[in-house]
Amino acid sequence: MTTIQDVAKLAGVSKGTVSSVFSKKRPISKEVTERVLTIAKELGYYPNHVARSLAIKKTMIVGLRMPLSKDSSMSGFEIQMISGVVKECSKQGYRVLLDSLPELDDVTQFSMDPVDGVIMLNPRKHDSRIARYKQTGTPLVLVGRPDLLHEEISYVDNNNKELAYEVGQYLLETGHTSLLFLNAASDMTVAQDRESGLTEAFRQKGLSLSPDTVMNYSRQHHTNASDYGYESIIHTYGKLPYTAVITDTDRVALGVLRAARELGLDIPDKLAVIALSNDATLAQETTPSLTSVELSAEVLGAEAAKILLEIMQDPTKVHQRIVDAKLVFRESC
Repeated sequence: MTTIQDVAKLAGVSKGTVSSVFSKKRPISKEVTERVLTIAKELGYYPNHVARSLAIKKTMIVGLRMPLSKDSSMSGFEIQMISGVVKECSKQGYRVLLDSLPELDDVTQFSMDPVDGVIMLNPRKHDSRIARYKQTGTPLVLVGRPDLLHEEISYVDNNNKELAYEVGQYLLETGHTSLLFLNAASDMTVAQDRESGLTEAFRQKGLSLSPDTVMNYSRQHHTNASDYGYESIIHTYGKLPYTAVITDTDRVALGVLRAARELGLDIPDKLAVIALSNDATLAQETTPSLTSVELSAEVLGAEAAKILLEIMQDPTKVHQRIVDAKLVFRESC
């Protein structure tokens, strides 16, 4: 079996140089790189990731904890998020391990994977997963704001409260004083921030946001995001006097549009729709095209990866960054 020592000897370089050619941890001249790769190919040498991990006491793997929907489909947001994480990690020679299992509160689903650090999406109120990572000393970065119990945790997030305020203000100014808000799961911090911003928009107009018109996604009750949107409209239209719908994601909005077609509701004349995430391709292919919010998922992923790579080098650092979201106007309102 060919070893790194065999390649180094024939190439006339050190084992460290051969290692750096494959890991790209430090620059090696083009001439030496090509010589090492040619000899490695001739000898049939491929780096042993496990052996290297043991030698440097690092796995060179970053964990991305991103629970998917029951049907395991990925949204445009999730695909862009993964792209941002992978691009940034690969620059530093790190692989990315995607963990898509839905943990919820089942501790048996929580696993300590062989990773050097973790990026975790969708933090919740009193999130026990954060405490577990702290207990094990695993570097952690959140995509989303942690609750007040974990203010010292590094994270990246959108300006969700301000954005929801802007969306509410826009709808109110265009005459929509009663709306249906299909929010994220009630225990997610993003759901709190959005409802807070929307409530403030109504308060400044001397109005109140009725609790009856704020709903929350439930993994137990909804098969997927689209069904959440569809069922919410089918069960409430005509019973609640709303003229506009704000949805958690564009997938939820697809369900809303499907229900509206079945009910014969013209959009936007009878019902305005805004999604709080933006899959540009999906949004422009719907009829009518969907007004939505650009969250810059790839930027969020890249920033989360940058922060994680920093705190893996220095665990005392804490970075908290906000990526501004923006409303993209199309035909649905």
